Amino acid sequence: MKNKNKPKEQKQVLKQTPEAVPVIATKDLTVWYIGLALLLTFLAYIPVFSADFVNWDDQDYVTSNQMIRSFSDFGKFFTTTVQGNYHPLTMISLAINFAISGEHAFSYHLINLILHLINVYLVYQFILKLVPGNVFIGFTVAILFGVHPMHVESVAWVAERKDVLYSCFFLLGLISYVNYLDQHSKKQLIFTLIWFILSLASKPAAIIFPVVLFALDFYRRRNLSMQLIIEKLPFFLLSAILVYLTLKYQEAVGATPLTKMYNFDRRFFFPFYGYMMYIIKLFWPVNLCTFYPFPPINEATSKTYLLSPIFFIASAYLCMKTWKTNRVYTFGFGFYFLNLVLVLQFFMFGSAIIADRYTYIPYIGLFFILAWFIDQEIKMKTSNAYLMICTISVLFSFMSFRQAGVWKNTGTLWDSAISNYPSAKAYANRAYLYQQEGVFDKAIEYYNKAAKLNVSEKAVFFNLGVIYFHQNKDSLSLANFNMALDLKPDYVDALNGRGSLYARMGKNDLALADFNKIKAINPGFDVAIKNKAAAYFAEKKFDQAIESYKEYLITQKSDADAYAYLGAAYLNKGANKDAIQAFEQAIKIDPKYLGAYTNLGAAYLNLNQYSKALDYLNVAFKLDSTSEDNLKFLSKTYLSMGDTTKALSFYEMANRLRKN
Repeated sequence: MKNKNKPKEQKQVLKQTPEAVPVIATKDLTVWYIGLALLLTFLAYIPVFSADFVNWDDQDYVTSNQMIRSFSDFGKFFTTTVQGNYHPLTMISLAINFAISGEHAFSYHLINLILHLINVYLVYQFILKLVPGNVFIGFTVAILFGVHPMHVESVAWVAERKDVLYSCFFLLGLISYVNYLDQHSKKQLIFTLIWFILSLASKPAAIIFPVVLFALDFYRRRNLSMQLIIEKLPFFLLSAILVYLTLKYQEAVGATPLTKMYNFDRRFFFPFYGYMMYIIKLFWPVNLCTFYPFPPINEATSKTYLLSPIFFIASAYLCMKTWKTNRVYTFGFGFYFLNLVLVLQFFMFGSAIIADRYTYIPYIGLFFILAWFIDQEIKMKTSNAYLMICTISVLFSFMSFRQAGVWKNTGTLWDSAISNYPSAKAYANRAYLYQQEGVFDKAIEYYNKAAKLNVSEKAVFFNLGVIYFHQNKDSLSLANFNMALDLKPDYVDALNGRGSLYARMGKNDLALADFNKIKAINPGFDVAIKNKAAAYFAEKKFDQAIESYKEYLITQKSDADAYAYLGAAYLNKGANKDAIQAFEQAIKIDPKYLGAYTNLGAAYLNLNQYSKALDYLNVAFKLDSTSEDNLKFLSKTYLSMGDTTKALSFYEMANRLRKN
């Protein structure tokens, strides 16, 4: 008689995962593996510790960014964008750096590297979630992620803090989601959402996260259902909000697609070209460059572009042939493509066809395929597999060490770009450094090279106009300002430059016309307001000059020059008391402002307050005993006081200076 209480025999069902037989390592060895990956990554990036800021976005994010200089108005981090990008968490992290070391670059590079090392560890943990127990695959993906030369740009470039920071939260979100799939824990899904929000707050590129979650569902063989869609609705809603904000902010800063510059038959190949080149550079990361320009408009499409769809077709074919039996290829290429799709130039935003930094997260998918292929298809001995990966990693580490050195300063960065991939952008940025250093001949040479490569680079002509302005070559300066304005009629910098040039040439009507155009385009362009005030002053329209200086000083309260000229305008009108207030403010800002002391003396002289006049005129005399104007006012003051001897003495000193 059968025992009804006897439990039924249970059949053990093993969940099939794509990794087949995992390579198991002891816990101690696991620590050594991840330790080796972190150590080799750290050694590869040693050059960043002596690196400075560069003139490639670092000024907008750090050196010229007033937002990060204090935490007094914390809300500004959530209401202010940088270059049309909304990433409050990134800006808060940079503000912390500024609080630590100000404009010394060391701490910024240190934090970038620490975040990269954290990401290496998170990549290792994420891959182990996909292939439980297979330490070789986890180690391979992690170490290649850490030392690959294509990732140097994301780590060594201070302005790319957003890349390593968003990736940190992005990876934490992926790990939490896999935990959710394994544990069926709503808490893990909530953690996933929190990490996603932090990733979004670090860089808009995180908007693709919800789609990547579907890729993980596919890998884990979850059938597409309404439940899968519903659980991701909060993620898509947040992504949609940030997409709206990003497009709005990008439009506000004038970022527009470049689709009008190329016909569709050429644009068609651009996404395929990017897809292909990133794969090629994964295996052959040489001649890396901070800027890869679009192909010249006036040249035929090269064979490289024409052949590029083959790479996409080949990878798609491989995925179609294997996805039912082995989902590693489809997941890996899908992870690569999805995380890359926003920067594959489907809509041609920006001026670069590809960029090294765009591979930071996407390469995880390709590294995963490569590691799995070595482990499962080649089936070499474990020791040989580790030896091969370590050899490749040491080579990549050496290449990354050299590439990190490229980011030492602006000069090394753009010299390398010009050497490896000459472009208008590279020449223009190198020229700007020469311009800042006062090496004008070299700057002009490089700006002209930039103009030959791209005649639509308006900043090139503007900067040439500025150089010629300072060299007093008015006709050349005017010609270049006009060329910049032909390319962009509302280019306020060029309007300001041309207006300043007109003012110096005595063409004040034309100068005022340019300054008024600026006010109509950008009412907050402070420099133009100041220059307009100077033009009014030159025309002796003192009422308008006073009005403009006051408008300028509403926001620029620390400009001693503006207060001094405001005082001079009042002085010329005979409003001596108002002039005194303005001059005193200039001296408060700059205690050695010679002209302010002289004019204060003149104002008190006009009010017959001779002792006060002498106080300020004597201070000016101590600062500079060769000021002819000051000597004349001293002579006039003593004469008004009846001291003809001293009056004559200062008068003779002024005459000797004039004759000399």
